[in-house]
Amino acid sequence: RPLHVLNPDILVAGCGTGQHPLETARHFPTAKVLAIDLSLASLGYAIRKTQELGVENLQYAQADLTQLSSIDRQFDIIESIGVLHHLDKPVAGLQTLVSLLRPNGLLKLGLYSECARQHVAAVRAYISERGYKPSVKDIRRCRQDLRTFGDQDFRKQVTNFSDFFSVSGCRDLLFHVQEHRLT
Repeated sequence: RPLHVLNPDILVAGCGTGQHPLETARHFPTAKVLAIDLSLASLGYAIRKTQELGVENLQYAQADLTQLSSIDRQFDIIESIGVLHHLDKPVAGLQTLVSLLRPNGLLKLGLYSECARQHVAAVRAYISERGYKPSVKDIRRCRQDLRTFGDQDFRKQVTNFSDFFSVSGCRDLLFHVQEHRLT
């Protein structure tokens, strides 16, 4: 079955609050899009937004992408942006996704690179040294402290990320419990 089918089956692995799968479903209006995530809270928000926007070619399911090999389904396109690098074993997650891809299918990945995340790694070391916890109080205090860094300090670059300005975004950016950076 060639990739250029009129009605591709698409998997968005790690859909979060739905922005990514909504964009995909709108870009491919004749596709059948399945979006999965581990978080029920994120899925609830995604479903609500999808219903509000009237997007009908998009379905959601709670699932752990490392356990997807048991589903009896394959996809023409699999997209996983910002997910694999947070797994305990990113390569195992990648292998699971590849096993679900039809021959000649397309796999679109977004991963953190060692080079691009140098300043984030340095700030994480700073957070560890200073003993900040992932609490609302400490995240706010940490953000204030980071804003006092001089412009010549490359770690201050994190203050330019949009994620820096919300507690939940900053928690994911700088306090995430697990992050692999790849080369």
